[in-house]
Amino acid sequence: MFSIAALQEMWANAWPIISLLLGCSIFSGAIILERWFSLRRFDFDRDALLERLRKLLAENKRESAVTHCESLKRPIGRILSYVLQPSVQDRAAGREHLDRVASRLIRTESARMNHYLVVLGTIGSIAPFVGLLGTVVGIIHAFRAIAENAGGGPGVVANGIAEALITTALGLFVAIPAIVAYNAYGRKVERISEDMELCAQEILDLTGVR
Repeated sequence: MFSIAALQEMWANAWPIISLLLGCSIFSGAIILERWFSLRRFDFDRDALLERLRKLLAENKRESAVTHCESLKRPIGRILSYVLQPSVQDRAAGREHLDRVASRLIRTESARMNHYLVVLGTIGSIAPFVGLLGTVVGIIHAFRAIAENAGGGPGVVANGIAEALITTALGLFVAIPAIVAYNAYGRKVERISEDMELCAQEILDLTGVR
């Protein structure tokens, strides 16, 4: 066990790196939670939605289809509401124009879904290197202690080695959840964007826009 004096010395040597890593951990944790709740508001059941809209459009109930889309309270609802009821000018411009407008709307929502993910990926990428920097600094402190206390035994280097191991572990502790969340959320954003695109294209087909 380390004495209070040893822990204080360790903190005095390593506090900049440990503080940075703890700050990154808190920040990445906040982003992970925020994105988890946010992406839930974007997600939807593509098959169930298309099945419902196909049935309503087959029965010539376009107004009911629009009402159903609006009741979803999700971005896909706003996009499909536009596709089902475009403005007179947009409809007159033809299918290609409606495809472009729908794609712009989807890209706008995709950008919103990707918000903060770059920061999360950056934290996951740099945290191990910050931990490695702490490792190097800890080893330097250990060798300096050896030089200042020649023949002092293992206790002389204990603080430096502990500092190195703690910062290494903390760097990995920060990086692993950040990278896992970044990859998982990235795949989810890609899937939702593809589902939005497929829904918009199918509804345009069903409405018979040329």
